[in-house]
Amino acid sequence: MLELTGFVQIDTGIHVITAFAGKENPTDVTTDDKDAIADYLEEVYSDGVGQSLAAGIAFTNSGFAQASWNDAKFRYKRKAYADFVLRGHQHRDLEPILQALEKDEYRAMVLRDNPNAPLCAFTGQPAYLRISRDMLPMLNGRGVINFGGLGLAGLPVSDIALLAIHAMPLGCVISQGRLLAIESDDPELAFDFVRFNLENNRRNIAAAKSAGWKKLPNQTAFKTTLIDGLMRIRNLPKGHARFKRRLPSLTAYHFSNSGTDPKIDIYSLPSSVVDFVITASQGQYQAAWGQIVASAWQEDKSEAQEKEDAEPKLTRRNYLYEDIFGLPDNARHFIRTYFLRQPMGKIKKDVRSTYSLRREANLISWELTDLFLKRMMNVEKARIDNIRTLGDRLAEHIAARNDTRLLRELYGARDYRAFRLALLRAIRGYVGDAPLVEFDGYVSIFEEAEEFARLDWNLARDLLLIRIFEQLHRIGQLNELADSLADVDAETADQATA
Repeated sequence: MLELTGFVQIDTGIHVITAFAGKENPTDVTTDDKDAIADYLEEVYSDGVGQSLAAGIAFTNSGFAQASWNDAKFRYKRKAYADFVLRGHQHRDLEPILQALEKDEYRAMVLRDNPNAPLCAFTGQPAYLRISRDMLPMLNGRGVINFGGLGLAGLPVSDIALLAIHAMPLGCVISQGRLLAIESDDPELAFDFVRFNLENNRRNIAAAKSAGWKKLPNQTAFKTTLIDGLMRIRNLPKGHARFKRRLPSLTAYHFSNSGTDPKIDIYSLPSSVVDFVITASQGQYQAAWGQIVASAWQEDKSEAQEKEDAEPKLTRRNYLYEDIFGLPDNARHFIRTYFLRQPMGKIKKDVRSTYSLRREANLISWELTDLFLKRMMNVEKARIDNIRTLGDRLAEHIAARNDTRLLRELYGARDYRAFRLALLRAIRGYVGDAPLVEFDGYVSIFEEAEEFARLDWNLARDLLLIRIFEQLHRIGQLNELADSLADVDAETADQATA
């Protein structure tokens, strides 16, 4: 019976086998299903772009990567190798296969029927082979015992685990010359990602010959691909109910088995980030979030144009999706860039350098900012309420007096002293039924104690500006007043570039 193991490479392969069979549960996979995926993998890895995937990224130095076996008179060796690694569940007698391979090193790997053999490291089933890097990415090379269990080179695996390992690349995103495998504490979410990737990879493999590709299309912006996939999963018929039931985390393993440059990077989306992204993309936040996401797309060429190359690189990216992976550490940068529409600086081919408060005032949303503060930064509700109230009163004051000077001073302040002096002048000139801001409210927003600024006072300033700008836009006065901020924006962009 096929079951998940808790190891990302094996489980990705198990999901591929399950999805290829058109099933939802690994326990429903039959022997015929295993035979079918083995046949497909042999066909894929033996020629064309699939062989390039095996040789260049996944199974360096394996039998699928042996160039001499492309010769017609040696094709029987590749067939024997495919039987060896993909059909261990079929062949009880390995002698004909080993004779065809004609290498003692393959014979030495066999553990089946050895009474002293260890169990599979992943499934706990009887081990089939003791494998090395050519059959499992990121493992040691054959004969290397460093970090080997019991001081032995290689890792014992069962026949089904070995089949799953070879199915694994088709459930990954191919990105930057590496594979990107997805793991989640919600197996259904991981399965949906794998199913999408399998469908995409199978389409590309089928199209490769007619398109003239030497390699499969390579996604350069893999973080964009991940968040885009998360949105697609949310839009599945059961997606909304699933995310209401639980908020999973997501981990991505970006790795290469290249002989000269093996590497791995790990990227995580905690459940709090998934919670924010899913919540922001639906209900009352959906319209505002959708506009901000749409403004973050960068596409130099269409995908159709990029696929005209022999080795296509798909460069379309969404900078907001990319920056989500830096949360919550980059929360202040995220707020300034996407919610306050501050230009990133004069960076070539970066859509964020074109952001403008004056042109994009309609994208400012306090409601969405409020959600971000609560879900991503755990800002106290009382402090958020005080910022909102102060922003409303300042917006009213600026609009009534057409006070461009105050707006410029608040917007352009680069240190707390300048910002505080601007607010004090506003407090002295404010006329209203209630004070512009009470002492306790001001301290809760900006200070640890009187005249001692909070470390995140500039975050509070940005939030205050978001509320002011939203209110000015709502009453139709922001465009006129924002013209006075053009030189401040230019100065900010120059500083960001420097």
